[in-house]
Parts: sequence; C-alpha cells; structure tokens
Amino acid sequence: MGFLYTPLPLWFVVVGWVVALGVLALALWNNPFKRLQDATLQHVWLAIIVAVAVLWASNAWLEDGTVLHLIGATLVVTLFDWGLALVAMAVVVALAALVFDTPWDGVALTFLLFGAVPVAISALLQRACTAWLPRNLLMFIVGQGFISPAIAVSITAYLALGIHIALTGGSMLVVPASYAFSVFLLASGEAWFTGMATALIAVYRPAWVTTYDVRRYRLGGPRT
Repeated sequence: MGFLYTPLPLWFVVVGWVVALGVLALALWNNPFKRLQDATLQHVWLAIIVAVAVLWASNAWLEDGTVLHLIGATLVVTLFDWGLALVAMAVVVALAALVFDTPWDGVALTFLLFGAVPVAISALLQRACTAWLPRNLLMFIVGQGFISPAIAVSITAYLALGIHIALTGGSMLVVPASYAFSVFLLASGEAWFTGMATALIAVYRPAWVTTYDVRRYRLGGPRT
C-alpha cells in the first residue's frame, strides 16, 4: 500500500521524513487531543484507527506496483478535525508498516500522500461545505459523507500515480490501462463507505461529530 514496498532514492527518503515530521509537529502544535477529554470519544478515536488500518489491509494491486485501497481519512476529519486526523493516519501507516514488516524507507512518503494529502483536502472541503452549503442534515451528509471523500481519494490516487511516473524517469509504462476505471471504483467505494458511516453517526451518535456545533446542523440537539 502506498510506497511501503517501493524502492526510493535516499534524498527522497530524507526529504519525506523531514516533511512528514514537520506535518506531525504542526498537527500537535495546538494540542488536538483536547477534543478527546471525553472517554467515549477516546474509544471512538482509537476504534476508527483500527477500522481504517483494516481498510488499508484490503488493497488491490494493479500492474507495475500501483496499489489502491480505501483511505478513510475524510471520515476521521469529519469526526475529529484535521489535527487528530493527521495523528490517526500516522498511526495507521505505522501499524501497516509493522504488521506487514515493510522497510521504513517509504513510510514517510506513504503518510504524506495517503494520510496528509487526503486529510488536507477533506479539511478544505469541510470548510467549503460549511461556508457554501445549506445548513441542514442532508447537505452535511452529502457534502462531508459522499462528495468530499470521492474528491480526496481521486486526487490522492492520481498524485500517487504521478509520483510513480516520476520515480521511473517519466515512463508512462507504469500507468495501468485500467487505472482511470479503478480510481472511479475506488472513489465510489470510498464515497459510499464514508457517506453511510457519516449518515449513521450523524443521526444516531451526533456527539461523535466534534468538528461542528451539532445544533447548527440539527444533529440531535446540544451535545452532552
């Protein structure tokens, strides 16, 4: 998954680790763990890390080493905002590297591309949905649950392909013939998974949605 099995130049590895550590430092700067003061939210955050790690284990290998799998970053952003989402995705990547006993050279790049990028895109789309979409439950679910993850995973998949092409000196031979269709299927799956999870949580467990005032989206009244 990601670039965990991809041979990388040394300078690429060093730059990747420097940037990844900088991104994590930025995420930890404002103490995102203050959102987890409630014990239930702590359990939810840990549980979603395990769930996303399982999603990452269910991957599809295309020819020439390109890997596709559900990412789950948008759901984490919706529930806990970008800071905790970045930390969660870093833990997911570390778990994947440990469980599959992969070299650590590509861990930082995998975190940046499959963790930080979809988190950043989801956070930006979250702000856009807040500013431009009507403030009701349906728009919340459609925007955050279906549209945002599809866009985030599509951009991530094509960035991954672009890096693979760059690592091979610009050779287009690494582009699988079915890549566009595979990305479409992946984006559809990501949208349905995140959308259904967002809908269920917003309706039945609105207290888990820490990124918004639940009264603003009518998700069941004030949070306790």
